[in-house]
Amino acid sequence: MDDRCSGSSCDTAQPPAAAPAATPLRYTLDANDAIVAVAGDWDRFALANGGEAILAARIIGRRLDDFIAGDVTRMFVRTMLMSARTLRREVQRPYRCDSPQMKRLLQMTITPRADDALDVCHRQLRQDPWPHPVPIVRPAHAAATTFIKRCSMCNRIRVRQEWCELDQALRAASLPTAASLNVVYGVCPDCLRTLGAGRPAAPAIRNPQALPPAAKTRG
Repeated sequence: MDDRCSGSSCDTAQPPAAAPAATPLRYTLDANDAIVAVAGDWDRFALANGGEAILAARIIGRRLDDFIAGDVTRMFVRTMLMSARTLRREVQRPYRCDSPQMKRLLQMTITPRADDALDVCHRQLRQDPWPHPVPIVRPAHAAATTFIKRCSMCNRIRVRQEWCELDQALRAASLPTAASLNVVYGVCPDCLRTLGAGRPAAPAIRNPQALPPAAKTRG
């Protein structure tokens, strides 16, 4: 649901462990994109991942936009919702939703219903452990003067015009301590292109041994 996890709170207080959902997480939107129902192990997953703020009782009746940080990400999600409604067909997008212990790849599936309602399902496809625990970075606050850009879909960050994994940048001393980062969430060019082309290209769970070479620069 949130742009950082589109269904959980992956960048809130650090969870005690990576806790995958036993069943897919689902919610239903009405024609105005208000959340009218949730299903699956919603509350269990939220509590296991530091997401007390998004327990079912606290989100029913609120608009999905309330849980999306960043104008670009908000537009990205709105485009997916509009596509499902306009084309009257299912829309799928993979995305990353990491914890300090695990890199997690999920898939968001949007299914149109009658009266422009939408069923949204988040299913975990894969999870791999980080070589070392990676602190969860915080979204930028209003008083921040310097920002790091992070993609809401693939979770990479932009360092010197390259998009790379957070742990790679920390290990290469390209960034300060993750706990001190002010992050602005958006969508990287690669993920924007997959939306424009209609391709469900999955954000990779990469082998984090080095920063991407210049030949793979992502600006």
